[in-house]
Amino acid sequence: MKLVKVNLLSADKHVTTEGRTGPAPVKFFLSPLLTFAIFVSSFLFGRMTLSQESTFSIAELDNIPILGKMRQLMISPDRKLAGEQDDRINILLLGMGGEGHEGPFLTDTIMVASVKPGTNKVALLSIPRDLIVPLPKFGWRKVNSANAFGELQNSGRGADFTRTILEGLLGLDIPYYVRVDFEGFKSVIDSVGGIDVYVERNFTDYTYPTRNYGIQMISFKKGWQHLSGEEALKFARSRHGSNGEGSDFARAQRQQKVITALKDKLLSAKTFKNPATIANTMAALQSNISTNLQLGEILRLARMAQKLQQTDIVHKIIDNGKDSPLTDSNLGGAYVLVPKNDDWTGLRQIASNVFDLAKPDESAPTPPPAAAQPLQKARVEIQNGTGKSGQARVTATTLQNAGFQIVKIGNADSFGYPDSVIYDLTKGKKTAELEKLKAALNAKEGKRMPTALADKDAAGVDFVVIIGKSALNGS
Repeated sequence: MKLVKVNLLSADKHVTTEGRTGPAPVKFFLSPLLTFAIFVSSFLFGRMTLSQESTFSIAELDNIPILGKMRQLMISPDRKLAGEQDDRINILLLGMGGEGHEGPFLTDTIMVASVKPGTNKVALLSIPRDLIVPLPKFGWRKVNSANAFGELQNSGRGADFTRTILEGLLGLDIPYYVRVDFEGFKSVIDSVGGIDVYVERNFTDYTYPTRNYGIQMISFKKGWQHLSGEEALKFARSRHGSNGEGSDFARAQRQQKVITALKDKLLSAKTFKNPATIANTMAALQSNISTNLQLGEILRLARMAQKLQQTDIVHKIIDNGKDSPLTDSNLGGAYVLVPKNDDWTGLRQIASNVFDLAKPDESAPTPPPAAAQPLQKARVEIQNGTGKSGQARVTATTLQNAGFQIVKIGNADSFGYPDSVIYDLTKGKKTAELEKLKAALNAKEGKRMPTALADKDAAGVDFVVIIGKSALNGS
């Protein structure tokens, strides 16, 4: 491997698609068992309960392009997957920003999910985004740029291009890929009411990116946390956290936690029994996912996923430790990872023997009976101070997805509020909920409560939100 005159594409640079012909790329993001876990929910619910509600839920699939033939497949044999004959099915999982994000086609998450039907086990192998690899026609580049360069060559083929690169890199047959974007990731988690994740240590990231290319501070506390879609995305994406959470390897571990938690929630009995949740989850994915899995293959994976327990999923993160086949390097001013002694054998051995080398996630203690349940939702009244009709309802949807209970919406005393403001009627008894509310709305806390709001706490209201005009432009 020659590492000279390499024009690396930095993970923080934007890749444009100027000059490219063909239709605009479809939006996509991150998840492994996500796809077939969703399908097992719909499949088993429809097959096992045959109720009027389940029939309606399945019929709704006709309105979702990627699932238009699902009802026919419900009564059809599923389709064997490539790799079953060798007792190993490999699926590449890619997560990217998508439209509206810097470097929309750069992949934040690169993971190979391997399914072993014979033992009902799944192994998740995280590939570091800073590993440099040879890309045909483009030279040596960071592996997280493969999807972007694939899109430059042929719109909609970035994931497949990345798949072929990693097949050669790891010495594996990887016949399938799943690619999802940030919006799809958040929507799926919100559609199932959030996920429960064990945070191993307190950490703060002071430079987490915002949608308008700025930065913000985020923080997480040790212990079991119930996360909304937005919170789970921040937890999975954070790259500069304190207390040992500032590396890509720590981030890869968090991403695997999120994926496992989402699988647990999607396969829960509560999800099975709720046709609306199933339909909402599928709708959340229809414009945010790209995969070459056929529906019959997805159904077969769904049946396998239905049997999975948390201990059946093992995890392996390739890092830069002393026993790793990779080492740190610097090329053209960019941090990169390269194989030690230019030898790819060690990386391929890990990929080949991942079921023997990987371990279950044993960092999270068993939660007490109520730990995995969301706390009582904070009760919020929303008042529209923008003058734009319907803004209170838009905000209500946002806050419901974030885990708040909306008790009332209406107009404010005037339409002259420049910024959104929150009044805390709990007198500081729900500080965590207040901070979550401020972050969700980019709002400030009102210091002097209007007299008209003073008695609302007796009416079962924790917070009053007045939406200001700044909410109309997302500022």
